[in-house]
Amino acid sequence: MTRAILNHALAQEAFDMVSPHIEAFLQKYANQTDMAVVISAVEAINSNDASKSFKDNCLLVTGFGDIDGWALDYERIALSKAEKSVRTGLSSAMVEPQYFCEGDTPYWGSVVLDGIVVGCSGVEGFYDEMFSMWIAAAIKALCKKRIAELPKGQHFI
Repeated sequence: MTRAILNHALAQEAFDMVSPHIEAFLQKYANQTDMAVVISAVEAINSNDASKSFKDNCLLVTGFGDIDGWALDYERIALSKAEKSVRTGLSSAMVEPQYFCEGDTPYWGSVVLDGIVVGCSGVEGFYDEMFSMWIAAAIKALCKKRIAELPKGQHFI
């Protein structure tokens, strides 16, 4: 199976680039320190292993704050948002109720940016969506950077 250039290491690098800004925003504007982040992609990018759970097929599942002390299971909510987006190819705010499956969260806050799927949970949906887009945009930029850094004359990745 051919692997996309979007992998765990690239997802982690993008998260690391953006996370200080998210943490600062959470403290200053949301009066919150806890949030879960899930990074995945549509199937054309991230071929899922049917023998694994959705979480185990994700590129990165992480969070901010005291994960053991979270008031809600933000990770489960973020996973549900992201899984809905992977399944439908739509940002969760765009998913109509007829697409919901048993076990889906009704909350929104995941995005699909050119096949990159990121779901966040911990604050209001509009902020979760904004953070998801920040991370997805960083991933897209790093993917483009990898292509731009190919040695001159290299015609294949």
